[in-house]
Order: sequence, then C-alpha cells, then structure tokens
Amino acid sequence: MLIPSEVTPVPWRNGAGTTRELAAHADRWRISVADLLEDAPFSAFPGIDRLFTALGPLRLTINGTPADLERGDQIRFAGEDTVTVSLDQPTQALNVMTRRGLCRAEVLLRDPSAESTDGAVASVDLGGQIADVLLTTLA
Repeated sequence: MLIPSEVTPVPWRNGAGTTRELAAHADRWRISVADLLEDAPFSAFPGIDRLFTALGPLRLTINGTPADLERGDQIRFAGEDTVTVSLDQPTQALNVMTRRGLCRAEVLLRDPSAESTDGAVASVDLGGQIADVLLTTLA
C-alpha cells in the first residue's frame, strides 16, 4: 500500500506546486500525488499521457477548455497540453503518467474494506478511498 503522507513532497519541474512520487518504472510510468495549493500551470511532459484523478473540487483548463472536477472524477490529457488548475481551496490529485505508446493506465477507486483489484501494480491510500492502479502494456 502506498501512503502519500509518508513521502516528502518535491517541487514541480516548473516550480508552481509540489508532488509526491509514490512509484515509477524506468521511463514507462510514474504514480504521484500532487499537492495543489493555489492556481497554477502544470509542467509540460511531451510524449507522456496523463490520467488525473481529482481528490477534491477543482477546475482544470486544458488547451483553453475548462473541466470542473469533484473528488474521484478522472480526466486524461497529453503531457504536452497546456493545462492550468484553479482552486477554491487547496486539494490533492492522483496523477498517473505513462509513456505514450508503451502503456496505458486505469485507476479504480474502492472502499478500503473492499478487496484489491486483480492485476493492480499499486494501491494508493487516499484517506477514505483506495486507488488501484492498473497498467496495460501496449508495446
């Protein structure tokens, strides 16, 4: 079980926020929890696909198109997309990044009392929910 609060946050590549890297596999995938403290742009990750799971209410604007998300809502976008987050209050988000063309991520949220999902590469304790991360190899 991965527990974000046990991992020291590090600054985003662009310095506009912090993240807690929970697990990674070479250049194929990475699982992290972002600490979203204020409105900020996201760092660019060309060639990466991102699966973003909101852990509280927020607004993402992706290439000029806003998307309002509540806890547990998910959205996919390309790492080279222009993305900003707008917040009414600080929150966090689970972020799974995969190298485009090599693998694809799925995140299934469950109650802590439920059994883990078969095939999950990692389970993340989100405080009241568990996120099971599944990765499919494409190449």
